[in-house]
Amino acid sequence: MAATMRAVSVHGVSGLTLAHVGAEAGLAPSTLAERYGSKRALLLAAARSGTSTAHRIEADTPIDYLVALAGSIGDRRAFAHHLAFLELDVADPEFRAAAAEHVAAVLARLESFGLSAPDARALYVAYNGALVLWALTGEGPLEDSLRADLSPSTSPSA
Repeated sequence: MAATMRAVSVHGVSGLTLAHVGAEAGLAPSTLAERYGSKRALLLAAARSGTSTAHRIEADTPIDYLVALAGSIGDRRAFAHHLAFLELDVADPEFRAAAAEHVAAVLARLESFGLSAPDARALYVAYNGALVLWALTGEGPLEDSLRADLSPSTSPSA
């Protein structure tokens, strides 16, 4: 599944082929076709694997966790390619269900750091906004931008 997401980073959802994923994973495209049957099924499996990935990330703070969650986004082009999943998540009920499970996993993980449910949600919303702002206007590495934007010292006071 990690190879699928790396291939999406390079080729995007629409340009992705089983050959791209196979090259990334060191597998023949026919092996992927036999296992998954179609590109859609492979992408759906990758989307569903995001929930377990969200649970496996080890971090000491909520910010460290969110920075690690964004770790596969190497540059703006990769971010744009990952955003193509949003179209699938909105348009396709199976992808939407996988996305909802992923969101629930991320929120639960944020709450495991001691955040209340509303604070976890607000931080996750800020994280997603910070990703978009970095893609549009940010300079430097995404990690630095996320840490700056999500730091409690830069948050508006209540």
